[in-house]
Amino acid sequence: MIVSAEYFKLSEKISFRRKTLLHLGNSSDLIGSAVLINPGSSSPLDVADIGLIESFYSQNHSDEQIDFNVWKSFNPDSTMIQLVKVFNGWYTGRERRLNGVIQLFNCFYLKQQDLDLAVESFTAFGNWIFEEYHLFKDRPVYFGWGNTGKKNKEVKEVAMKIFDGYDKSKTPVYKNRFEDNCFYHPGYLNRSYRRNPKSIEILSSFSKLIR
Repeated sequence: MIVSAEYFKLSEKISFRRKTLLHLGNSSDLIGSAVLINPGSSSPLDVADIGLIESFYSQNHSDEQIDFNVWKSFNPDSTMIQLVKVFNGWYTGRERRLNGVIQLFNCFYLKQQDLDLAVESFTAFGNWIFEEYHLFKDRPVYFGWGNTGKKNKEVKEVAMKIFDGYDKSKTPVYKNRFEDNCFYHPGYLNRSYRRNPKSIEILSSFSKLIR
């Protein structure tokens, strides 16, 4: 997996990672997208492979204005690896090789591995929130903001806006009412899928949508 993303550093302790791309195989096709809570432990490595990014955006989002100067390559973190397993059917026992790009978005883009600290800082950086609705296209979207996106007031407002504005016919695993969905985070799924029949049901239904 090759990971690329927009990266903005305000200080030694404050940075933001946005529009993360998980490149799998050698295709530029859009496989689907995910929206989680906030960027975690994945760290910038070097200048990104501009050719990969340019190929993806020209093929899938030709009208999007891209500033290649702010893109970096990143090391894959555990959440990214778990997310790929959600898409490729690994948890259901029907794993298949994916060839294309998964877009990873977040409710807000402050890069902070400690979720509690990230949520505490949310209001201070309230302008760094999700606004990429137009990039979903017609591919499936996995919403994985977990309990934080359902219980924390500020994060929930963003999550609900994303969910309510999404055409759920594109990913028919979701119930229409926000509160009726689990929105399991990939980390939770990785820990609990063997003992949680509900999560397996959701994973199986979602992975069948991936082509």
